[in-house]
Amino acid sequence: MSDTPANGSSKALQQGLIVLGLILFGGYLLFDRGLLAVLLEGDRSRLSWLILAIWAAMSARWLILLRRTEDMTTQLPEDDMARWLNHGWFAADSVLKIGLLGTIIGFILMLAPIGNLTSFDAASLQSALAAMSAGMAVALYTTLAGLIANIVLRFQFQFLADAMQKRLIEEAA
Repeated sequence: MSDTPANGSSKALQQGLIVLGLILFGGYLLFDRGLLAVLLEGDRSRLSWLILAIWAAMSARWLILLRRTEDMTTQLPEDDMARWLNHGWFAADSVLKIGLLGTIIGFILMLAPIGNLTSFDAASLQSALAAMSAGMAVALYTTLAGLIANIVLRFQFQFLADAMQKRLIEEAA
C-alpha cells in the first residue's frame, strides 16, 4: 500500500513535466516563427516582458510545488497547500490585469497624437496615424500576452491543485 501514493504522486510530477515541455515547445514554435519577437518588440510599454517574467517565475514555483507534492516523506498541511495555490491564482490574475493595464496604456499612446495635431494636412495626418497604430499595437500585444499567460498559469495551477487533492486523499486512506 505504501507504493501506491508514491507512484500516483510521481505520476503527477511526470505529467507536469510533460505539460511544461508542451508549453515550452509551443513557446519555441512562436519564437521560431518570429511571432514572439513581434510581440515583444511591438510592445513599447515592455509590460509583455513583465508578464513573461512572472509566468517563468511562477512556472518554476509550480514545478517545485509539484515536486513537494510528490515527496511522500514530508507532510503537507492543508493551509500550506492553500497558500501555495493562492499564490498561483494571484499570479494568474495579475498577469491578466497587467495585460489590461497595457491595453489602457496603448489606448493612451494611440490617442496622444490626436491632441498634438496642429494642422490637418496629409503629412501630419499620416504621422498621427502611424503613431496611433503603434499605440494600438501596444494595447493588443499586452492584452494577448496577459490572456495567454493567464490561461497557461491557471491550467498549471489547476493541475497542481488536482495533484494536491489526490495526495490528501491518499494520505487519508
